[in-house]
Amino acid sequence: MKLRDSKQDLVRMNEIIKVLAKYGFEGIAQHLTDKDIKYLPVEKFFPQDTSIDMNTRIRLVLQDLGTTFIKLGQTLSTYPELIGFELADELSNLQESAPVDNFNEVKKSIESEFSKPLEDIFDEFSEKPIASASIGQVHTAYLNNKQVAIKVQHPNIQNTITSDIRIMKLIANTLNSNLAITKSYNLPGMVEVFEKDIRKELDYKFEAMNAVHLKELLKDDEVYVPKIYLEYCTDKVLVMEYLDGVSLNKVLEAPKGTYNNEKIALMGADSFIKQILVYGFYHADPHPGNIFVLNKDTVAFVDFGMMGHLDKDLRDDLAKLFILVSDGDAKLLTKQLYYMDIIKDRKYLKDIENEIIQILDKYYGVQFNDITGVLKELAQNHILRKYNLVLPRDMMMVIRTITMVDDVGRSLDPGFNTTEILKPYAKKMLIDNFKPENLSKKTLEYYIDTQNLTKKIPNSLLNLLNVLEDGKLKLSLEYAELEKLMTMLSRMVNELVLAIITAALLVGSSLIMQTNKGILIMGYPFLGFVGFVFSAVLGIVLIIMIIRRGNY
Repeated sequence: MKLRDSKQDLVRMNEIIKVLAKYGFEGIAQHLTDKDIKYLPVEKFFPQDTSIDMNTRIRLVLQDLGTTFIKLGQTLSTYPELIGFELADELSNLQESAPVDNFNEVKKSIESEFSKPLEDIFDEFSEKPIASASIGQVHTAYLNNKQVAIKVQHPNIQNTITSDIRIMKLIANTLNSNLAITKSYNLPGMVEVFEKDIRKELDYKFEAMNAVHLKELLKDDEVYVPKIYLEYCTDKVLVMEYLDGVSLNKVLEAPKGTYNNEKIALMGADSFIKQILVYGFYHADPHPGNIFVLNKDTVAFVDFGMMGHLDKDLRDDLAKLFILVSDGDAKLLTKQLYYMDIIKDRKYLKDIENEIIQILDKYYGVQFNDITGVLKELAQNHILRKYNLVLPRDMMMVIRTITMVDDVGRSLDPGFNTTEILKPYAKKMLIDNFKPENLSKKTLEYYIDTQNLTKKIPNSLLNLLNVLEDGKLKLSLEYAELEKLMTMLSRMVNELVLAIITAALLVGSSLIMQTNKGILIMGYPFLGFVGFVFSAVLGIVLIIMIIRRGNY
């Protein structure tokens, strides 16, 4: 693979080689040399400083190389199962560089996007930015007599990132071909994933729609999401409501008593957990710079480039995990990981259960349970590698987000405990699954799956017969026998569906029984009592069906 932009790319590659050598990665730098690249011998640069550990040196390399590589490191920090948890923690400390463009460049960018003079768009425009990050900077302005914040992309940032990604691909392919230790990491694949992520972040329209969606979801909540002026948003310019508040960084630095830290911690964490479990669409980068505090104690969110998406099945699985972790039930927790297809081999279930028991023992006391600590320990523990377990990236992002929320919450309030917020939401989510409308959806889903299965069985049997016949192996099967087989299979599937519904009612009723709310019968909630009776009736019907069928 060759570098296409001979001048710019070769200069950039030379810079990368120098930075690698500066921090003691001469061996890697040597593999990146090419006859077309002219550079000083790497041995003449800074020698390796053995007082700095490798993970720190990797972070410093990415930090020195600027925007694209910093973003790469931040993305890799969400893949601890691939790069290791110590390195992931180190990369999460990467800070974006903050170049500042002069006003003339900003003005030119905005006018180019809207094809009209700046004065014809905004009533007033502040020439001095109020914030700057690696991809863009923020100015204030007035639009139709309302104060707004305008995020403007740095000029040529897209070209810079495109060039850097091209070089990353070259580096990834070169190292993948020449260093055996890198093959298991699939570096080319990592770069491809990163490219997709950063392309989204470069599209301010995508971020604007994320903000609009989150604002609609949280419209009845206490937290605040700024209004987005979609008609004034482009790929490179984002216009949103100006927030008259301070970032959480300022709150953390303020003297004790300046803000209601306990309320801020509770309100912010409650919103994040609700976004994850209830809505399945959440702000996935909750560091203090992306959280604002308005009017002393109202939490607001900014920067919607990194959002997480969770489907209903994964949210249900996470809710079960949270409850099992909070209850300290290692056996059921192990089974749940197996049902989620995280544990692949049943023969390791008991060994993994024993490992989980040891983890749970570290985080549980008589008066304090720490779900966040257990989840983080599970994600970081050696059992992942020992038993070849892989946590889905969506699950890792949730654990990372909840861990960050917990860390910020404890910084605001030492007595803060995420478990107290997580567990009620998880329980409510599982109970809601047994509401009539949700049960109806599940029943319909089971019915459709079953119906499609019964339709496919005859074709599958015929295909099997054709294969056997082509293989000169003849099988004779009378139509009456086939019809009898189909009838038996249909009954078995119906019994299976009935068993699933019975089990669901039983579990749902058990959860409702624990609430002690609503109308009570003999000291038990009415809905839970009725559920138990109904599930008992269905259970009896199921037993009768099985006995009548025979062959059991």
